[in-house]
Amino acid sequence: MDPITFVLVFFLPTLAGRATDPSPGFFHTKEEARTMECVRMSQTEVHEREPARVPEPPPRGARTPSDVLVCKRRYLSPGERPARDEGILSNLRAEVSAIVQAGSALGEPSTVWHVDAFYPEPAVAQKIAVAARTELVERGKKVSDQVPVLAAGDLSVLGHLLPQEQYPLACARAFAEGALAAQEALLGVMIVDAREAQLHAGVCLEGKWRWLR
Repeated sequence: MDPITFVLVFFLPTLAGRATDPSPGFFHTKEEARTMECVRMSQTEVHEREPARVPEPPPRGARTPSDVLVCKRRYLSPGERPARDEGILSNLRAEVSAIVQAGSALGEPSTVWHVDAFYPEPAVAQKIAVAARTELVERGKKVSDQVPVLAAGDLSVLGHLLPQEQYPLACARAFAEGALAAQEALLGVMIVDAREAQLHAGVCLEGKWRWLR
């Protein structure tokens, strides 16, 4: 298992009114706090992975159990990202939640969901896709980590079409070629116009494309 790369570890008493964390305050300016990405983990889990940095949890019942907030600095500060990427990522969870809520209603309980994100920056596209898959899983949906692939000839034709035309045709071709079966659906999240900072989305189900937004 890979070691955790982190610069700060905070022990969070689970019953504390306000646990110590890297929020703006006496020890962290607002700018410093915004450069941190943190995840909450159990002290036991972090100790097993980083015993030299995190002590072993106390015996059960000795005191209130603690969580550990593991933080690392972003490779890019928020102000260093392109404005569109920053805008998309800053509100990604709420946007994806709304998209998944609308899209997942189109399928059946047995539907297997595929997710793909179409965005100019690959790293941002990956974050969008992972967020959508996670949201689907949390809603109890069956999710595949595979993405349907079209034939080279189809891709050549699609490349000459407007985005509004590309996705319906790609959906029809994926179903016709068997890349998407009858019990499978593709949730696509994308930027339609390179000048905008709005995420659009649609669902391909049984060869028919439905725009969600």
